[in-house]
Amino acid sequence: MGSQAFSIEGSSSTSAFHDPSGAEESVSERVAALTREIEEMRRVQSREIEKMRKVQNEMQAELQSYRAENQRKKEQEEQPSADSEDTAED
Repeated sequence: MGSQAFSIEGSSSTSAFHDPSGAEESVSERVAALTREIEEMRRVQSREIEKMRKVQNEMQAELQSYRAENQRKKEQEEQPSADSEDTAED
C-alpha cells in the first residue's frame, strides 16, 4: 500500500514533465508569476527609496537650519563684545 501511494505521488509530480505542453505552460506561468513578484518588489523598493530620500532631504534641511542658527548665535556673541569695546571707547 505504501508503494502504491509512492507510485501515485511519483506519477503526479512528474505528470507535467511527461506532458511537454503542460510543462511549458506551467513554467511560463511560474515565470510570469515571478516576474509580477519582482515588479511588485521593485515598486515597493522604489516607494521606500523615495521615502528615504524625503527623510534625508528633511534631515539635511534641518541640519542646515541648525548650522545657520549656530552661526548667527556665534556672530551675535562676537558682536556684543565688539560693541561693548566701541561704547567703552566713546
